[in-house]
Amino acid sequence: MEFKNKYGQVSLQHESNIIIAHFTGYINERLVNDFSQALINRVKIFAGTPWGYISNSLSVQAATPEAEKGFINLTSHMIKEGCIASAYVLGSTLVTNQMQRVLHSADVNLDIQDYLFNSLDEAKSYIEKIMTEPAY
Repeated sequence: MEFKNKYGQVSLQHESNIIIAHFTGYINERLVNDFSQALINRVKIFAGTPWGYISNSLSVQAATPEAEKGFINLTSHMIKEGCIASAYVLGSTLVTNQMQRVLHSADVNLDIQDYLFNSLDEAKSYIEKIMTEPAY
């Protein structure tokens, strides 16, 4: 599933119980809204079972303030829908700072630096490890 405009795009895929979003360019409110709706519909297949999320965003330039607000709402919704682990592949300090603000504003008190990876493969390995660890 893919959404794009003349400034940026996002595609969505899933592998087993991991949702992977591929973002490029400049992310605006419409892209976030379309992506959010698609993600919300896609996670219904998990039927309440835990799942993980990867943002593969090496080529993102920035998100608009309106898009950032959309990501805050989506992040809160993802947690309610069973997302237990997230990983990020980000290409710039600006985007990393934006994502840290999103997490903080969604009351997710994590340091994004602990969830940053250099490649999609590294991020997948991390999420797969979290998803297979026994719960205490």
